[in-house]
Order: sequence, then structure tokens, then C-alpha cells
Amino acid sequence: MSEQGKKQEGQMGSYAPFYDIIMFLLTLGREQKLRQEEIRLAQLKPGDKVLEIGCGTGTLSLAAKTFIGTSAEMTGIDIAPEMLAAARKKAARKSAAVTFQEGSIAKIPFPDKRFDVVICSFMIFHMPEEVRLKGFTEIYRVLKSGGHLFIFDGDSKNPRYNADSLVPILKERSFTGVEADRYKFIYFKAFFIRANKA
Repeated sequence: MSEQGKKQEGQMGSYAPFYDIIMFLLTLGREQKLRQEEIRLAQLKPGDKVLEIGCGTGTLSLAAKTFIGTSAEMTGIDIAPEMLAAARKKAARKSAAVTFQEGSIAKIPFPDKRFDVVICSFMIFHMPEEVRLKGFTEIYRVLKSGGHLFIFDGDSKNPRYNADSLVPILKERSFTGVEADRYKFIYFKAFFIRANKA
């Protein structure tokens, strides 16, 4: 995929050197607490095979790996090589067996029915709509039967960028049990969605 194509999808590689600082400031130094809340809301279980799409610098993937256990499979993909380089350095420092590799939500580089849970955190609106729609089809493909998608993002009053805009789209793409709710962390207003593959 060309660099231009990647950036059209929402490439944020230029933020890699500053991303952790930005998250530190946004969470008032409590990013790890926020990530633990995401893991709880995502309903991860020990032993799950988990994919994080748009893993950035890997903080959530690494926290999830600690929760699901040493024998479980945790994978993070991102289209930005700079983000992946930062994530791999973190994993090496922690001696964490998390796989970080380049990959697009529009063409997830894994076979059908591979994962129990797919996570999208703070990334689902960083791309054109057509890429997002392809991505939901791809997520459904790589989820096991009985698996689920978890989306977490900042809430917005803009009807194009909140949970209400995503719920009907997920239902149209055969997800079941689609549930959305709001969540507040310190001052930060967010939403989350869980959607199942039957």
C-alpha cells in the first residue's frame, strides 16, 4: 500500500514521538487506569485471542496481554511504522510476548475466524467512511463465532462521530447484540460499543 493510501486511511505516524505524552496529559497521568477500564468494558477473559486494530504505541495491547495471560495470543496492528516501532520497544522492555505488525483495518492480515475479541480504541473515526465500512466487514470475518468487537472513543455531539452513527452500521453488517453506552473518565467523555458475531 502506498504512503498516500495509508495517510488517507488515517495514518498518524507523525504523532508517534509525542503520542504517549499526549495521552499522559489527556488522562492527567492516569492512562494505565483508563486502559484497565477499557479491558474491563471489553469483557476480555484469560486465554482469549485478541486483536487490537490501530494499536498505536501499544499501551492497551500490552495491558491486555497481562490480563489475558502468558499463554494467550495478543496482536496489535497499525498502518504507521513509527507507531509499531514504539510499540515493539515497549514490548521488548517488558519482555511481553505481543505481536505488533503492519496492517490495515480495510484488509486485516489474518485468516477467517481467528480472534475472540477485536478492539478498536481511539481510532475508528481516523479514516474515511468507506475504509471504516470495509473495516467492519473485515472485523466480522476475522472474529470467531461467539466472538465480539469492542470500540472505545471520545464522545461527540456531532452525529457523524459518535456511537449512534455506528450502531446501525454494525447491525447492517450482521453483528448481533449491539450495545452502546457512555463512559466518563475524570473529565473525559467517551462511548463504548460491544457487538457480537453469532
